[in-house]
Amino acid sequence: MAFIVTFVIFLFLSCSDLLAKADLDKSSRSRQGLVGHWKLQGDCLDYSGKENHGINRGVDLSSSSFNGRNAFVEVSSDDSLKLGTSDFTVSAWIYTKDQLDDVVGDVVSKFDPALRKGFNLYVKASSGGYQSSGDDRQIHFGIDNAVMEEWVDCGRPSPTSNYISNSLTVFKGNLYAATTDAKEEKDWCKVYRYKGGAKWIDCGRVGEGKTTGVIPLIVHKGELYAATTTYDWTRVFSGNYESSRVYRYKGGQSWEDCGQPGNSLRLNCIASYKGKLYVGGDRGILLEGEKQWKGRPYKVYVYEGGQKWSVSGVFPAERPRNCYPHAMAVHDGKLFVGYPTVYSFDGRKWSYVGTPVGKTPVDLHPLLQVHSLEVFRGKLFAGMWPEARAVSYEGKLRWDDQGRLGDGTEVNAFTVYNGKFYGGTIPRAEVTRHDKDSWTSIKRFHSPEGWSPASPTKASGAEVNEWSRVTSLTVFRGRLFAGVGSCTSSVLDAPADVRGRVFSMEAGKCISSDHDAGPGWRHITAVRRSGRLELFLNGEMISSSAVFDPSKFDLSNRMPLKIGFGEMDYFTGKIREVRIFRRALSRKEIELEHGFTVGLD
Repeated sequence: MAFIVTFVIFLFLSCSDLLAKADLDKSSRSRQGLVGHWKLQGDCLDYSGKENHGINRGVDLSSSSFNGRNAFVEVSSDDSLKLGTSDFTVSAWIYTKDQLDDVVGDVVSKFDPALRKGFNLYVKASSGGYQSSGDDRQIHFGIDNAVMEEWVDCGRPSPTSNYISNSLTVFKGNLYAATTDAKEEKDWCKVYRYKGGAKWIDCGRVGEGKTTGVIPLIVHKGELYAATTTYDWTRVFSGNYESSRVYRYKGGQSWEDCGQPGNSLRLNCIASYKGKLYVGGDRGILLEGEKQWKGRPYKVYVYEGGQKWSVSGVFPAERPRNCYPHAMAVHDGKLFVGYPTVYSFDGRKWSYVGTPVGKTPVDLHPLLQVHSLEVFRGKLFAGMWPEARAVSYEGKLRWDDQGRLGDGTEVNAFTVYNGKFYGGTIPRAEVTRHDKDSWTSIKRFHSPEGWSPASPTKASGAEVNEWSRVTSLTVFRGRLFAGVGSCTSSVLDAPADVRGRVFSMEAGKCISSDHDAGPGWRHITAVRRSGRLELFLNGEMISSSAVFDPSKFDLSNRMPLKIGFGEMDYFTGKIREVRIFRRALSRKEIELEHGFTVGLD
C-alpha cells in the first residue's frame, strides 16, 4: 500500500513538473521577440522588459480612453523598435462606439512622412469626394520605404459617361462607383460595382426621375445609400429636370426610394453622424409664384426613416456668411458643411466657423468655393476653388493656408492613404501628394503636351469643356483608387476618353479589410511575414497581400512610435494591450493573443 501511495505521489509530481515546464515554455515562446507591450490600463509602461515606456499625451489611462482630439501615447525611438526588413507583428485591442461622431483614426504608427518610411495601422471608411466618411470601420495596414508603382487603368464603368461622380465607396468588400450623364437617358444615374481588372458590374439605375446622375454614395448603419442629382451647372436650370432623391441599395439592380429632401435639383453631399443620415444641396426648383431665388436659404436635411426628411440646418444665401452645402465631413464630434463658408453642427445647433480663404488674392474671394473636406493629422482640411488650395481649420473662425496643389484651380477630393495625404484637382485631372510643406504631382491624367489651361476666371465655355477633374479618391484592397470626370459632366461637352475611367496605384505595400469591423471591442493583428502582409480580426485572417521583395522595405526610422495617433487622426475610442514582436506570430499564436481578454469591459 505504501508503495502504491509513493508511486502516485511520484507520478503527480512528475506531471506537475511537466505541466509547469510546458507553461514556462509557452510563456517563453509568447515573449520571444517581444519588444513592446503597453497594457494602457492605469499606466503606459512597457511590460516587455525592453523599457520602451510611453509618455502619456492626454490619454485617460484609468479607462484606456483616447478622446479623438489630442490624446495619444508617445514612445521614443529605440533600436529595438527599428524593424528594418525583418518580419514583425503588431497587435492591439480596440473599442469603438456604435454611433460615430468622428473619424476613428490611427491605432499604432511608426512612420517618417518626410522619408515615406515606416508602418501605419489605422481605421477609416471611404470618403470619395463631396461626401463625408461612412460609419463603417475598415482596418488598414501599410508599410513603405518611398516605393510607388505606376497607375493602372481599372476600366470604364459606363460605356458612354464621361463622369465618374464624387462617389468611390467601399461597401461589404466591394468598390462602388456612380456615374453622371450618358448618351441615352436609360443610362443616367447608374451605380457600378468593381469586379477586378477593367470590369464593372451594372448595379442598376437609381430611381426613375429625370435626374442625370448620382453624386454621393455612403455607408450608413450597414446599408449603402445614394443621392441622385443633376450636376451639370450649365444646363440644370434649363433642362426641366426633377428634384433629387435618396435611395438605399437592395442588391442586384434594385434601389429602395427613401424620399425627397426638399426640392433640390442637386444633392451634393451626404454624411453619417451620430447614427443619423444628413444630406445637403441647392435651393431647388422655383416654386409656383416665385420668379427668383433671392431670399430663399440653403438647407441641410436629416433622414427620419421611410421616405421622411426634416430640416436640420438653414443657411443664408447672401454674403458674408452664405453657405451652399457642397461638401461634408465629420470631425472632432461635429458635422461640418461648406461652400464658401463653413458651418459646424454638434447635434443640437449649427454654428458659423469661418471662411477657409488661404492665400487666395482678395479679388478672387467672392469666387471662393469649398469642394472637399477631409481629416489629416488630426485637423480638418478644406479643398478650395478658384485656386486649388488646402486650408486647415485651426479652431473658432481661424483657417490656415497649407499650399496650392500644383497649378490646379479646384480640389475635388482628399484622402489619407498609407501615411500620406493625397488630393485630386481640376483642370489636369491631377493627383498630388502632401510632402513636407508643399504638394508633389504624382499623376496628370489629362494634360496634353503643350496645353496651358485657361484662367478659371476668364475661361470661355470651350476652354472649360477641355478641363478634367479627379472627382474621387478612396482606398480599396490596399490600393488608392481615383475617378476621373469631365468638367461639366455632360456628354455634350467632352468625350468619354480618360474622362469616365477609374485608375489605381499602390504606394509602399498596403492591405485593407474592406468590411465593417463593427463596434465594441475588437482584436486586430498586423503581420509582415516573409514578404507578405497579413491582417487578422479577432484571430481570423481577413486580408493578405501579394508576395513582395522584403529587402526593398527597410522600415527603420528615428520617429517615435505613436499609439492612438498618426498621419490621419487621433483615435476615438479605447486601446489596450498593444504588443509589438520582432517576428511573425504563427496563426495559433494570434488565436491565443485574441483569447487574451483580461480587463476588457
